[in-house]
Amino acid sequence: MVCPLCNSESKFAFAAKGFDLHDCVKCSHRFTAISADETHVAEVYGDEYFSGGGAGYSDYLQEGEMLTKRGRMYAKILEKYSGKKGKMLDVGAAAGFLLKGFVNENWNGTGLEPNAEMAGFGREKLNLDIKQGSLEEFETNEKFDLISMIQVAAHFYEPRKAFEKAFDLLNENGFLLIETWNRESLSARIFGRNWHEYSPPSVLQFFSEKGLTDFLETLGFAKIARGRPSKKISGAHAKSLLKYRLGDNFLLKLIPGNLNFPYPSEDLFWALYQKK
Repeated sequence: MVCPLCNSESKFAFAAKGFDLHDCVKCSHRFTAISADETHVAEVYGDEYFSGGGAGYSDYLQEGEMLTKRGRMYAKILEKYSGKKGKMLDVGAAAGFLLKGFVNENWNGTGLEPNAEMAGFGREKLNLDIKQGSLEEFETNEKFDLISMIQVAAHFYEPRKAFEKAFDLLNENGFLLIETWNRESLSARIFGRNWHEYSPPSVLQFFSEKGLTDFLETLGFAKIARGRPSKKISGAHAKSLLKYRLGDNFLLKLIPGNLNFPYPSEDLFWALYQKK
């Protein structure tokens, strides 16, 4: 199977959750070796993803306040580099909580979310402009000053097409903000194939920071900043993820589902790129 970033040949790396993971022989990108399309998006990111636990969420809407705070955090980071607040597109907006954080910091925000129920919640409950669909198939005549992809890039079924679309949708000198997992992090190396993010079929792409940056540079982006995000996770979400990876365990009952816990964030990074 060819690499979804550079179209070079790939080789089998290992299996995870019954799916083969491949490494590109040229750019070393790691990916889930399946052919996916909009049908995959509808199946994997249906309502169950946001409320059924497993690799998704036990109750996504419960995390609204935390996510809104994270949106405001990223909006403040953008202030340091953009010098202005303009029009943004939040890809994978879900119910719009992160986008709401940006809007609260005076960005003019539009969201893009494939799940109809989540997109509807954002429009009806949060009064946000959220369109239904995936970036790979998104069509618009609008241009944006910022495109945000928070915990989204790993889920693209055609990552090259998605990033090329983002480049085209940005104004000159526009910004691309990405938060994603780093498969070359210390914890990813320690846990190896048992690293929590090796969770296909919801996770399809496994980036390293260097690999992502090298690829985006070929499209015309330049990295101007990076960091490690501050992140919290609800007890209910933590228990759901641990159960998905480790199976039932009586110790999971000791985690209070209604409390929020700091996430170590060692295997996460954010990076800000600019269209040149």
